[in-house]
Amino acid sequence: MTGYADYLFLLSPPQPVMDEVARYKKASAKYIGDFSSMNAPAHISIMTAERQKPYFVENTLSRLEQRLAIMPPILLHIDGFKYFDHLHDKKTIYAVIRNTPAVDDWFELIRKNLGIKKVFVPHITVCRNIFNEQFNTLWPHFRHKRWTEPFWANELTIARRETFEPYAKWQTLKRIAFKGNKGFTTPNKTDTNEQVNLF
Repeated sequence: MTGYADYLFLLSPPQPVMDEVARYKKASAKYIGDFSSMNAPAHISIMTAERQKPYFVENTLSRLEQRLAIMPPILLHIDGFKYFDHLHDKKTIYAVIRNTPAVDDWFELIRKNLGIKKVFVPHITVCRNIFNEQFNTLWPHFRHKRWTEPFWANELTIARRETFEPYAKWQTLKRIAFKGNKGFTTPNKTDTNEQVNLF
């Protein structure tokens, strides 16, 4: 153990969704060859925290666990495909998570509970960081695909890997089930005393 670890906070879709994303990845590889996210299981990234002291992070997580556990599960809907533009002429193709007021409120609440200031677009990556030529080959196949599928996000998964270990793999550290059943409201933006800053 080097003394530092990277942490990934994510939502895992159910197995049928994971299988369908894997099918899209495999079909994409037939057209463009291997790519960086080809073997990654389907997930929605909430946050990545790199080069952290495990003792500090895991103590903080223990304090946050109760607050996260009282969040309700959320019904999400996959609704087709889009892409992100990156630097150096690269793109990422992803499955869209349909945006609704309830989904916005839920993600705002999890951001507050984890002390995340950065706004992110919830999505499931299919092909990450591919070159423009590869994108131009693939996008016509994704552009008009009408994949719509609802699924429940029932838990937050926290994975960990050693920072300075070149072949370190992500390993599940903890799963926190969302057990709330009374719905939720948008967090009170003036209430900063309760917020715990994780990173």
